Amino acid sequence: MVVLKWTNKYSGETGYVASMSTKEQCFINTFSKEEAKRYSEKAVKGIMTKLEKYHETDNNIFETVEA
Repeated sequence: MVVLKWTNKYSGETGYVASMSTKEQCFINTFSKEEAKRYSEKAVKGIMTKLEKYHETDNNIFETVEA
C-alpha cells in the first residue's frame, strides 16, 4: 500500500492526500502521513486520472510513497 504525497510547484509546501471529494472535485489534504489514505498501486492510476481531471496537477506534483 502507498500514500500520495503532493508538493506545490510554486511554494514548495508538501502534504498528503487524505481523501478525494468527487462533489467538490478536489483532494482533501493532511500534513500527517499517518492520516493519509492508503491506496493499492493499481488504484493510484485511477486517482491520478481524477486529480488531473480536477486540475490538481496544474499546481501540484504527486508521488507515491510507502505507507
